[in-house]
Amino acid sequence: MCAQRSSGRISSFRWVVLFASFLGFVAFAFSFQLIPPLLSSLQSEFGVDDAEAGLLMSMVMVPGIVLAFPAGLAINRYGFRTLGFASIISVAVGNLVTAFANSFITALIGRIILGVGGAFIVVGTPVFVPQWFEHKDLGKAMGIYGTNMPVSIILAFPTAAALTQVFGWRFPFYAAALLSFTCALFFVATAREGPLKGDPKSVTSEEAKHAVKNIEVWKVSITWMLFNTTTIGFLTWAPRLFHEFKSLDTVYSSLLATVVMYSAVFFAPFFGWLSDKLDRRKPFILIGPLAMASALFLTAYATGLPLVFCVLSLGISAATVPPLVMAIIAQNLPPRLSSTGFGIITLCQNIGIALSGPIGGFLLQTTQSLPLTSGGIALFACASAVTALTVNTK
Repeated sequence: MCAQRSSGRISSFRWVVLFASFLGFVAFAFSFQLIPPLLSSLQSEFGVDDAEAGLLMSMVMVPGIVLAFPAGLAINRYGFRTLGFASIISVAVGNLVTAFANSFITALIGRIILGVGGAFIVVGTPVFVPQWFEHKDLGKAMGIYGTNMPVSIILAFPTAAALTQVFGWRFPFYAAALLSFTCALFFVATAREGPLKGDPKSVTSEEAKHAVKNIEVWKVSITWMLFNTTTIGFLTWAPRLFHEFKSLDTVYSSLLATVVMYSAVFFAPFFGWLSDKLDRRKPFILIGPLAMASALFLTAYATGLPLVFCVLSLGISAATVPPLVMAIIAQNLPPRLSSTGFGIITLCQNIGIALSGPIGGFLLQTTQSLPLTSGGIALFACASAVTALTVNTK
């Protein structure tokens, strides 16, 4: 009877830990995604062109490229509860620096500070999931966790656009700092390592090297990198593209861009659950990017209600990839080594996101064409599908 009660408490508490991980990521992702709706305001404030403005997105990823592996090793050794709290506080500080910026360089420094915290958050928050959820529930749990970026964008885009119209471009960053402080307190109060972690001893250098050499982890990480180049490239520039080429007002353009994420919020957990039931991961990460490329192409030409349906289709397609990529990483390594795998996937993700903003800005600046800009971004989705073909998983 006592064992049953203990098991019940563990079963219930794992959802609290999952929510804490989710909120930790949202604190970072909400702050990261404030930029797209503010691009025009920031360009006017600092006098920068499209490609330079893209740096406000890509510079957040630079610390993650440098720190992904060290973050994984540090989390292996020290756990992520205290590191997570410090990382979320770093996100709050980065927002405040950007909010007070009087030059473009200072704004970039704030974004880099945000990126330092984000580097640890992106690696560390998913580590708790395989420590609390068994293989049969991993797709479902990662599906729920994987709604963190969609939820962040749904909140960030219209919030940033609305607050900027009323209070100016600095106010959204103050709001993000407050959100981050709140999430940090909840995280440190509830996040705990789980019963499935296994051997409590520190990970040895040999074990870490073995994890780093896992070729399947690298292949799925490259798939994820190209997926992020596509998704973030579209989301960064969609408000601007819809405003300039489809004559939509600023707030509606930002709201329409978030339709992609509304689809993902509902469908990412569903696809994660379905992959558990079918015991199949690969079809999702193969078909999803191909469907994304098709939806991007159609979005460039659609108007009115068909445009909304095209953006919804893009979101449904994008929802197939995140939960399955995370589940494949967790499956290919034991839970105590998962932070190394998430370090690799974070490295690749950050490279993809760092490229997405400037690439989208370059395509727009050189072509001044919505179809060519969307088509160029869609090529990365096709490359993601090609890489997924090589992944050795069901």
